[in-house]
Amino acid sequence: MQIFKTIRAIYSIKYLLVNAFVAVAYYYLISYLLSIQQNGIPITAVPVLLIYLLAITSSVTLTIGIYSIRNTRRNEAKFSATSVSAITTFFGGIVSGCGCQAAILFNLLAIGFGTGEATLVNTIATENVAPIFGALIIINLFVIGYYLNKLSRPSCRIRK
Repeated sequence: MQIFKTIRAIYSIKYLLVNAFVAVAYYYLISYLLSIQQNGIPITAVPVLLIYLLAITSSVTLTIGIYSIRNTRRNEAKFSATSVSAITTFFGGIVSGCGCQAAILFNLLAIGFGTGEATLVNTIATENVAPIFGALIIINLFVIGYYLNKLSRPSCRIRK
């Protein structure tokens, strides 16, 4: 029951607006990363619903991180919640290139591994992009649950 009180405390009007703004910004970040890879046209094999869910769960994670930074004494969500939010969004945008290849992912991998290995990893990633997006969403949900549980404890008392 304490978690529901924490959710109510987090989602005042101010944080609802932050959450909405970040969700829209993350959606456009993913779309921008897709359009870079596809010569200006955001084409992907990922269902649009998964893109929306990734942007929403990432924005909730970031909102909880911002709330924790600003309103708690023991600030356990300081770095990890905000960084998980950004990393999952950025990685989702990189992996979800065209149904054939993710150009940014290939270029990043080719620098470190060489073209053969980069092609193999890139092909596996693009063939499994929907499960990868699902995993990123699940990671965000676990981080949300973890930090809501942490913020609900008496040691992380919320300032009034």
